Amino acid sequence: MESGKISGLQFFSIIVMFELGGVIALGVGGTAKQDTWIAILFGLIPGLCILLVYGKLYMLYPKEPFTTFVPKILGPYIGKPVVFLYSVHFMYQSVRNFRGIGNVMSIAVYDETPLIALLCLMAIALIYIVYQGIEAMTRTIVTFLIVMVVLGVLGNLFVIFSNIIDVNNMLPLLENGWKTVINSIPLTYFLPYAELVVVMMFFPYVDTRKPGSVVKIGVMAAIFSGLVLSYTMALNASVLGPDLLSRSTIPLLATTSKINIGDFIQKMDGISISTLVISYFFKAVVYFYVAVMAVTDLWKLKGIQAVVVPLGIIIFFSSIMVAENSVENYIEGYIINPYVAFPFQTAIPVVLLIVALARRKKQSAA
Repeated sequence: MESGKISGLQFFSIIVMFELGGVIALGVGGTAKQDTWIAILFGLIPGLCILLVYGKLYMLYPKEPFTTFVPKILGPYIGKPVVFLYSVHFMYQSVRNFRGIGNVMSIAVYDETPLIALLCLMAIALIYIVYQGIEAMTRTIVTFLIVMVVLGVLGNLFVIFSNIIDVNNMLPLLENGWKTVINSIPLTYFLPYAELVVVMMFFPYVDTRKPGSVVKIGVMAAIFSGLVLSYTMALNASVLGPDLLSRSTIPLLATTSKINIGDFIQKMDGISISTLVISYFFKAVVYFYVAVMAVTDLWKLKGIQAVVVPLGIIIFFSSIMVAENSVENYIEGYIINPYVAFPFQTAIPVVLLIVALARRKKQSAA
């Protein structure tokens, strides 16, 4: 384990940045069209349930990260292979998000720059941030989250004063009934709420004497993130309309491109692109950090620095090979990935909690 500690505010910022990562600009649950904002709120319900499962596991083992207490619950012969699989899972998700931000930057900003060059530069930044440790990484996240808040406030003001919001675009509400919304819930649960399995690697590093307060911070951060995402999708729907919203690759970019205040302030694409790049990149950073922590715990290494560079190089080359193009990356990330991630995000934690509670009950009875 690392010796560093983080504050409640820093923990809150990690969760918010992670939850908003990429999703705030790319959107999620688009099949619900103008009802997407409702689907996001409904996805929050199972999201909070699984977060409470993570929190209960932490309260049973308040001084240990996830990868340390898993072998204690399942035994070393089963627990250590499970920890290894989680380290692979975290690495894969980091690769997926890392390649995703590379694709977006290549398409939306640096269309004449080779993708490999963009990924190389980002890999250097990724390795450097994680190498500095948890305290430096969280301070960086807090700083860039403040930047995102400022960009968000400016963007909303520009949209409002451009008079491009039309509430009628969000009507009719539940045009196709509840079926479309309900069908979108699995995806809105997976992105981004179920991904919070990473918080079990941060719980013991929060500087507090009450484990319950750490879980409360996590719940508040998840709810805040869900409300922000729901509001953002509602705003996009009111500006773009249901059809354009469902067809837009980056709905937030499509929204900001319509900004026009007196023919002077126009097409503030930089706001949406900056928001996307910052949030998406730091989501990859968080996944990479927990992967490094998992490997460090698994092999009982003295510090994370020993594996940051080798694993960072693996992330870089894997991101190149994971998909041939942006379409393939999208299909794998949004259609296949939820099924791959489900055992790690939901099934295994629930089984771990059941086994841990059963063991505690057996010990207390004895």
